[in-house]
Amino acid sequence: MTPIEERKCKNCGGTELDEATDYLLLRKSKVSFVGSEKVYTFCINCGEVQSIRLTNPNVFKK
Repeated sequence: MTPIEERKCKNCGGTELDEATDYLLLRKSKVSFVGSEKVYTFCINCGEVQSIRLTNPNVFKK
């Protein structure tokens, strides 16, 4: 994966990207107690979300 500092925004070409999470878990079902947080990588300049990744995708493996 390319470090955040070296990536460019696909929308405006800006180079200042940051990461944030909304702390809501992505779950397999409504009754599931386990899940994974979503981490958003976004452009500081225009707000365009560049990627969304899960902190713990292993919870979805069978």
